Amino acid sequence: MALKQKTVTCPHEGADKGKVFIITRMSAYEADKWGRHAVQAAIGGGGAIPGVTEGGGLAEVAAAGVGIFGAMEPARMDELIDQLLECVAYVPDPANPSVTIPFKLAARTDQIEEIPTVGWLQKEAFALHVDFFKGVGQLFSLLSLLLQMGNSAPSPDAETSVSVSPS
Repeated sequence: MALKQKTVTCPHEGADKGKVFIITRMSAYEADKWGRHAVQAAIGGGGAIPGVTEGGGLAEVAAAGVGIFGAMEPARMDELIDQLLECVAYVPDPANPSVTIPFKLAARTDQIEEIPTVGWLQKEAFALHVDFFKGVGQLFSLLSLLLQMGNSAPSPDAETSVSVSPS
């Protein structure tokens, strides 16, 4: 089965408006490894990130959002963002989408001209890798709450009783 791809068109005003990019999701293995490294880098940076624990994977990165990068040392942040942008390719001729240029090469040869385009592509690539967690975000929050409660949490199968006071 092919990795999921998303074709995006730059919406920003300026020289890059209308340029087309293809973002290809990392393999599950690479995405999990990337997520664990992002969590480790954020924790190692000393920032307190709610819901992020050492050894967490892509689900915790998704829960933290792109703000996770703000808790990292700059060199580590650059390395992880570069890895993320390896999933991005520029399509110089949208009529021929089979011809692509890797993001790094396109950026170095001034085919990507605007600073906002770089940030937008980072956000789009991040979203492609973590969007599938949005639907289960509440499940992660509930699971986290139950784990924190330990044995004091009632069993989901436990019977409940409701008493009605006379009116």
